[in-house]
Amino acid sequence: MVSKRNRILELKKYFSDLGINVNIGKTKARGHKGVFMHSFDNYRIDISKNVSEEETLSILLHEFAHYVHYYYDKKLKSLDFVFGNYTDELREELIKVTVQEVPKEYASELYNAKLVTNNEIKTLTNQIKAVYPSFKQSEKFIELERSLPIPIRYLLKYDNVKYFNTLLSVNKLDEHKELNNVQKFYLKLKSKQRMLKRITSRINRLNKYYNNPTELFARFFDAYYTKPEITQKLAPIACSKLRNSRIGMLTGLSNLLK
Repeated sequence: MVSKRNRILELKKYFSDLGINVNIGKTKARGHKGVFMHSFDNYRIDISKNVSEEETLSILLHEFAHYVHYYYDKKLKSLDFVFGNYTDELREELIKVTVQEVPKEYASELYNAKLVTNNEIKTLTNQIKAVYPSFKQSEKFIELERSLPIPIRYLLKYDNVKYFNTLLSVNKLDEHKELNNVQKFYLKLKSKQRMLKRITSRINRLNKYYNNPTELFARFFDAYYTKPEITQKLAPIACSKLRNSRIGMLTGLSNLLK
């Protein structure tokens, strides 16, 4: 533990000497474990006060990678500055490392929720089709929508609606005796479709985040130093490129972490 603490202090000094203001355990890092910020020629790395000492070294390296990337490419679009030619083969290696590093629970939770919601949509669609065989879930069912009472009709777009002093909810449709089963199925279907859209949007944002160049590089960079054997197996070309890099600040870092 002492050795790791000393290494963290050495890294902090090294980054400070490069002109980066490093704050460890002083802020909430804008709700993240760590964050790299810049304003003109002022650079700053914050490590959240909620992060354990065990994680700090890894997060410091991750945020420093963002600094290095920004230093050489202000748009954070290309990794040619370190790899020479950022080929599809190199990108696939970095993706393999990222897959290894991404918390499995979060991604798994989203994909499971998508699967469950899709199954619920299928069940509700079949229940409606049992009465209206021509029904298509991708199209508005105008006839059924028009049959809904005015306050209830608002649930076609929202899960919960306050109508004057009454709270209407998709989760309490059984309280409405004026609705038949098909109307209830249809309102629940609309709710599930909205849920699926939200889940899909979160998955798309997750994929976009983890597949953009600067995140791929930062996760690889962190793993290169903290899990060298695993990273070498997953990304031999990328490791070789980084090891032979002539970027001064990276050479200094490698010498520090030997």
